[in-house]
Amino acid sequence: MVQTSTMTMERAPARLALGFAAVFLVFWFTAAEAWSGGVVTWGADLSAAEKSRMAQLMGIQPGDAVRELLVTNAEEHALLGETVPVSYLGTRAISSAYVRPMEAGSGLRITTHNITWVSKRMFAQALVTAGVRDAEVIAAAPVPVSGTAALTGIFKAFETASGEELPRKAKELAGEELYITREVGESIGHQEAGQLMELVKKEVVDGELTDREQIIEAIRRIAGELDVSLSERDIERIASMMSKLKELDLRLDDMEKQLHQISDSVSRLTDQQTGLRGSLSSWLQQLLDLLARLLEQFMSFAAGAYRRLLPGRS
Repeated sequence: MVQTSTMTMERAPARLALGFAAVFLVFWFTAAEAWSGGVVTWGADLSAAEKSRMAQLMGIQPGDAVRELLVTNAEEHALLGETVPVSYLGTRAISSAYVRPMEAGSGLRITTHNITWVSKRMFAQALVTAGVRDAEVIAAAPVPVSGTAALTGIFKAFETASGEELPRKAKELAGEELYITREVGESIGHQEAGQLMELVKKEVVDGELTDREQIIEAIRRIAGELDVSLSERDIERIASMMSKLKELDLRLDDMEKQLHQISDSVSRLTDQQTGLRGSLSSWLQQLLDLLARLLEQFMSFAAGAYRRLLPGRS
C-alpha cells in the first residue's frame, strides 16, 4: 500500500502538467480561430474586373495579410430572408466587405461605396444592433445596392476576424432595421427616416422601454419633433422592430462609443441634444473643407499666372 501511494504521489506532478498543457492548447486553438489581420468577403458573383475594382476601393494590395472568403446570395437569403423581402435581397451576390478588428474602445470606422438605402451612420447603427464592435468596416459594390445585401458579408468577415459568433437574432434584427429605415424613408425622406430611427432607438435603449404603447408614444413624439408625418402602418412596423431590442444586450453608452467617429447628416439633431462636441467637430470639418477648397483655387490661380509670365506665352 505504501508503494502504491508513493507512485501515485510521484505521478501527480506529471498529471498536473498534462492538465495545464491541455488547458493551454484549448485556449490556443480558440484564439487561433480569430484572424489578427483584415478579412474580406467577396460577392460570389463578382467578375474578375469587378473584384479588382473592389480591391482598389478597399485599398487592398497584392501581398497584404488579408484572409479572403466568398459570400453567396443563398447565404443572404438564409440569414435575412425572414426579415427582409426576397425582392430586396436579389438573386446575385456582388456586395463585398472588408473588416479589420481594432483595439477595444476604438469604435466603428465605416466606409461605404454604392450603399444606396441609408446613410453611413444608419448603416453603422445596424452593425451595432448586430453586435459588431471596434472595427474598421468597408462595404462596397460595383453598382448601387441595398445595405442589407452588404450586411451578410460584413457579419461573416467580422466573425472570422474576431473569432466571435454574432447572435442570429441580432443579425436578423439589423437587417430588419435597415429595411424599415429604407421603407419609411420612401415616404418621409431618407435623411429624416435615419434621424427618426436613431432617436427612437436611443430612447428605447436608454429608457429600457419594453411596453409597446410606450414605444409607440415615443415614436409619435419624436416624429412630431422632426416635423414628419408617419402612417399608422409605419408606426406599427417601427414599434414592432424596436420592441425586439429588449432581447439584445444594448447599452446607450456603448452605442455612442461605437458611433463617435461616424458623423454625417443623420447625427445633426442628436448633436443639438447631446451638447457642443458633435457640433464643434462638424464645424471644424466644414472649416477644413473650406480651407482646402480655397487653397486649391489659389494654387490653380498661381499656376495660371505663372504660365502667362513665361516667354512666348500670350
